[in-house]
Amino acid sequence: MPPRPRPTGSSRATRPARPTAATTDDERTLTVGELGTLIQGALGAGVPDGVWVRGEISRFKKPNARGHTYFDLAEKDPHSTTPAAVISVALFQGRAAAVFRACAAAGVELADGVEVRVRGKVDYYPPFGRIQMIIDAVDPVFTIGQLSADRDRVLRLLAAEGLLEVNGRRPFPRVPLRIGLVTSAGSAADHDFCDELDASGFAFRVVRAHAQVQGAGAAAEIVAALGRLAALDLDAIAVVRGGGARTDLAAFDAEAVARAIAAVPVPVVTGIGHEIDTTVADAVAHTAAKTPTAAAGVFVDAVGGFADELGRLAQRVTGRARSLCTVAGRDLDARRRRVVDLARAGTRSATQGLGARERGIVVAARAALARGSERVDDRRVRVAPVARRALREARRDLGTLEVRIRALDPQRVLERGYSITRADDGRVVRSPADVAPGAMLVTEVRGGTVTSTVVTTEPRGDQGDQGEQGDQGEQEGDGR
Repeated sequence: MPPRPRPTGSSRATRPARPTAATTDDERTLTVGELGTLIQGALGAGVPDGVWVRGEISRFKKPNARGHTYFDLAEKDPHSTTPAAVISVALFQGRAAAVFRACAAAGVELADGVEVRVRGKVDYYPPFGRIQMIIDAVDPVFTIGQLSADRDRVLRLLAAEGLLEVNGRRPFPRVPLRIGLVTSAGSAADHDFCDELDASGFAFRVVRAHAQVQGAGAAAEIVAALGRLAALDLDAIAVVRGGGARTDLAAFDAEAVARAIAAVPVPVVTGIGHEIDTTVADAVAHTAAKTPTAAAGVFVDAVGGFADELGRLAQRVTGRARSLCTVAGRDLDARRRRVVDLARAGTRSATQGLGARERGIVVAARAALARGSERVDDRRVRVAPVARRALREARRDLGTLEVRIRALDPQRVLERGYSITRADDGRVVRSPADVAPGAMLVTEVRGGTVTSTVVTTEPRGDQGDQGEQGDQGEQEGDGR
């Protein structure tokens, strides 16, 4: 068997002479294995071991049953969606544990879309006819530095365009009950956010927009989800994601995501990662909470504050009604005492007159006794109706005051079937002109409140009497 050709020091392998039409016995023909040996030799001579290469991970596969990890390392082409160059990478079981530990310690997770710097050697694998890079180290500091540099670049760009404050200037609603939620459906962040809202007891309505929150396509999905929610009638939008490696949050540092948040017409609240994590999305959002649970707490606190304010107003109304009832009761007691005093004074006066006349009758003559007795009887008959009439008038005044007192009690008004309707800013609705279709209404009825949305308004023809009717409705507490 002829000797195997030896590789030269050049990066190009020594090629056998191309056969001609007339092949002779002296010409050499290589086997596939011999050609593979030449390729291996050329690679070993032309590419040194321990070379560092940078690129973006794609087609990442988790370790297989033997503990080996495979992925592609690609160089992006700024003018095309197709990579400018790609090489297959293998991380064998012997070095995988150490590499993964080093990455985890720095907060880096190997996944599609992560830019890395790896060290290894280039090898040709004859059974598959594949050239691949066998790595033994990953530089996590490089990855973190790239993420930080990209993040700083995006922040500078957004600041120069004035986009960092756009969403923050949007007014936060007093009662944000209609909330859009951008997250991975069914994730821990999804459950944490919604559980916090449910535990509050308030009538929140959540519209979910599912989006992948990590990986190469995450940024595009988040942008699409924000666009879908921005077209709906919502009070605010929440963007949440649970904790993870620093590379897991890279989608929320993307320039496209930041611009999408700035363009949303309602306030955006973020709750991304752990308490120590900060992303570009946090910088652009109206309010940045530390966790998904804390993001939900922003809405719970807002609605709770409004409910507390309503409670304080109700206490003030109740206190005023009680004060009026107390004053009316005192006035009623005073009137009752005056009536009684008048009756007693009248009785005393009549008795005194009767005594005087009796004495006159005795002095004058027995003959005048009969006439005096008749006069006394007449006076008695006249005094009794006066007293009874005075008592009847006092009872009538008492009944009128009691009716007025009951009318001043807001709870009695609600029990009669009336209600008090307020707009979302707390103003009492007295006319169809006070609201517009789509407005939120809060109606207080006996036993609680009802939240509704105006579909249409229809004013009556007697609008000229609104002023007088409005004054009467405010006095009686009727906002219906």
